[in-house]
Amino acid sequence: MDGSGRLRALHDQEIVVGYDGSPAGDAAARWAADAAEHFGQRMRLVHVIPGPVPRRAGGAAVALGADVLGRAAERLLDKACRDLRLDHPGLAVDDEVLIGDPVPRLLRMATGSALLVLGSRGLGELRDLAEASVMAQIATHAACPVVVVPAHWTPRAAGHREAVVGVDGSAESWNAIAFAFEFAEQTGASVRAVLAWHDATSTGPGDMLFPVQDVDALREDSAALLAEAVAGQVVDHPDVKVTERLVRGTPAKVLEAESHGAELLVVGSRGRGRIRGLLLGSVSRAVLHHATCPVAVVR
Repeated sequence: MDGSGRLRALHDQEIVVGYDGSPAGDAAARWAADAAEHFGQRMRLVHVIPGPVPRRAGGAAVALGADVLGRAAERLLDKACRDLRLDHPGLAVDDEVLIGDPVPRLLRMATGSALLVLGSRGLGELRDLAEASVMAQIATHAACPVVVVPAHWTPRAAGHREAVVGVDGSAESWNAIAFAFEFAEQTGASVRAVLAWHDATSTGPGDMLFPVQDVDALREDSAALLAEAVAGQVVDHPDVKVTERLVRGTPAKVLEAESHGAELLVVGSRGRGRIRGLLLGSVSRAVLHHATCPVAVVR
């Protein structure tokens, strides 16, 4: 299924949250609860206890330790679910404790889910590099869209919500655009479609550049691509306010700047656009690390 109508079509599927009790995990749970309320979906908080699953008698000590951790995780999830129900009366929320490697466990949970939501502390500490690697693996391989929420996230007031979507002409970009419009329609947000373009520039000795490059033609081609990319969604979602932004610069830096004040930044997971130099998929990892708002990665 492509991005068009995906969220409306998956009302019988859950929004899954990878939850660890940290401020980032709490922010992810709050974002997911808000989304579940808007889209009429259930949500599930999942806590993964890293470690092996014992398969023989010699694993009794491991099993005992896992049991203690499991009970602590259940208490953690119970409290989180109670808090969410207080803030969102009528919200259908379940919880589950799993043991094992978080990446394959969460990827398995993503299969058949509407969304997988994770929290991010950012890259302020050395330990966060491992977290960033886990997020990148999950965002790249999950069967459903993945939303990464920074720890400082708070929802914007109704009427001031905006979903920013990166455009580059790839299949992933088209699905990301459809997802952004669907999100905007259901949440009352507007859409800002952004295409970052740049001409070839030398970055060091030995760079291979085209001997002649028509910058005006490249700008015109980029503008045409941007208009074409959003045209179909404007027809399908006539009530969504749309702004098109053609910005000269590298995709990662442009999207990071455009994300300031947004409710959501939507990007494709990978893929090359039709115009040379536009590699939106290659910057999804960068915006996951540095964007100041929640980031949705759509395959």
